[in-house]
Amino acid sequence: MFVYMPAMQRFKSAWGKIEDLLFIGFACSIIYVTVDSFVNGSVKSFFGMGYLKDLTDPVQKKMYYQSVMAILSILTTFFLLVEMIRLFITLNPFRNIREKRRQLKQSLATAGIGEKIKVILTSIKNAAFIREFFRRYKSNFLAKVFNEYLSKLIIIFVYIEMMQYFQRFALFTVDRSWIGWLYAYLMWELTYWIWHYAAHRVRLFWCLHSPHHAPAEMNMTVAWVHFFAEGYYTAAIQVPLLMIFGVQPEMVAIILVIDGTWGTFIHAGEDAFKNGKLWILEKFLITPSHHRVHHAKNPLYMDTNFCVLLPFWDWVFGTLQNEKDEVKIEYGITREMDVTNFIDFYFGECISLYRDVASTPGLRNKLRLLFMPPGWTPDSREKTAIAVRQQFLEGREHLGKTSRDLLLEKIKTGR
Repeated sequence: MFVYMPAMQRFKSAWGKIEDLLFIGFACSIIYVTVDSFVNGSVKSFFGMGYLKDLTDPVQKKMYYQSVMAILSILTTFFLLVEMIRLFITLNPFRNIREKRRQLKQSLATAGIGEKIKVILTSIKNAAFIREFFRRYKSNFLAKVFNEYLSKLIIIFVYIEMMQYFQRFALFTVDRSWIGWLYAYLMWELTYWIWHYAAHRVRLFWCLHSPHHAPAEMNMTVAWVHFFAEGYYTAAIQVPLLMIFGVQPEMVAIILVIDGTWGTFIHAGEDAFKNGKLWILEKFLITPSHHRVHHAKNPLYMDTNFCVLLPFWDWVFGTLQNEKDEVKIEYGITREMDVTNFIDFYFGECISLYRDVASTPGLRNKLRLLFMPPGWTPDSREKTAIAVRQQFLEGREHLGKTSRDLLLEKIKTGR
């Protein structure tokens, strides 16, 4: 143990530095591409190209949904840049630059070359803007790159192959009328609700989903954070059900685009979209405000708002929760973690589950740990989201009530 612990500490320290270097490289690349594409798209719009072409071409072809998706894509890029610019302005690293330079010169005056490099790197690392930028974005950026290489292209192939196989079991096939499209989207949202609900209520699946909830702030980059294996689990639930319910593969392909675009937009944080609400549309669409609730770890907000675009199934199943002024949102997961440690951020729940299974006696209890809700133990259910939320709502039930609950109360009382 005496030899093992220092070796592990050295490995963790070295790995942390590797993570930092990877993040710096990826961040520079991603930010450059984002800024370059946004500027080019904006400039070219003045000449009838760029974003303007993205908006007008679908209208001419009467594919209006593509214009809406183009607008949302532009907004998500804009919001991402606004979030980062506001962070830069708030924690301006050039504030009091003369005094900082004077202090740095004093520190370097008597230092050797190696010591000078160390002092310079330390001063950069300790700058408030750099610390906050790493805290907010490091694991999110690394997760994006990790997912791009490990899962994205493969998942698309899995969807295609599974749809071709399960389509033969379709009970019927819907046409592409407006009613057919509405039905198809509601079925997509239903299957999405099912896997998303299970991802919060089954601990094994929570291990796959938890990285998406790990960030301690809401911003556009949170939409990038997904465990690489989660796509296989979601496809295994959604594709068979969608095909059996008669949704055509071509419809699924279009719905995926809509879902992905809107799903990115609703991750807009307070720095980009202050209250995150869309006025009257708040009653008919899932908005950034709704999704901020979903990412909150407050007892009131736990395990709510599972849908992406339409809140219909959340309303039906009683999982809809509006943001309340009395309860300020706190983001993240309830387990203590270091958001700048990518291993803990990305694999922490898997490691925690492994440790709990290893330390729990009895095969039956070990298996139950895999499929019971997070927080469950053989001796207690008090730390599960349902129990924590119910305890919080005692005496303030009004905070958790929706129009569905009020309707059910009227039906029960006969009023």
